[in-house]
Amino acid sequence: MEIEKQLEKIGLSKNESLIYLFLLKKGETTTGSIIKETGIANSRVYESLNSLVTKGLVSYSVRKNGKYFMAVDPERIMERENERKQMISSLIPQLQQMQSKKEAGTATAIYEGFEGFKTAFKKIIDDCPEKETIHIFGFSIPEFAEESLRVFISNMNLKSKQKKQKLMIILDRSAKETLGKDREKEAYTETRYLPRGYSNPAAFDIFQDYVYIFLWEEKPFVFMIKNRTIAESYKQHFNFLWNISKK
Repeated sequence: MEIEKQLEKIGLSKNESLIYLFLLKKGETTTGSIIKETGIANSRVYESLNSLVTKGLVSYSVRKNGKYFMAVDPERIMERENERKQMISSLIPQLQQMQSKKEAGTATAIYEGFEGFKTAFKKIIDDCPEKETIHIFGFSIPEFAEESLRVFISNMNLKSKQKKQKLMIILDRSAKETLGKDREKEAYTETRYLPRGYSNPAAFDIFQDYVYIFLWEEKPFVFMIKNRTIAESYKQHFNFLWNISKK
């Protein structure tokens, strides 16, 4: 079920999600009923119930024949998320004070998975100054990811627009009616295309001393390098491709 996956994304385990949804539909019931009707092992049911009670998503009452569990109103999920955000907001300044400000000649970072991909993309926009140019060499989009990637990039570029960042983008010709069509509509953006038939599984974004290399697969992968010499080399390569590309 799609809703189970969504609950897992906000921090519930698979078993916790199944049990919470079961209790929402069932109402008050015992652990025996949960075990029998969900098929989850005894020990896992007890473990998950304890966790759900701790998270404030399940409550229980004690009767003569044992405990009866019930799901708390789903609004509690939003309340819990707001509490988590407030805690993170108060924690960030403390973490920033602890962060080393020492400048290194070369810095690197690796981001894995779709969440890592989103983090890297957001860092580019956050770290790039206002009105700065970002040089982008896009990848060929796999069919399985085209729509989700288009939506994500469009949303992120709204933030780039707020900072008036100039985007110079090179795509392969096959993307003109999909991703290219989206980018051509964006403010502060100039898009060009390489000759038809050109395909690139990786992409790179360059600004100032930063180079971000993206590999979009079923498990996305991003590699960041901060080094002036490497960034200048990539910019030269980008300029060569820019000059042979067409609108």
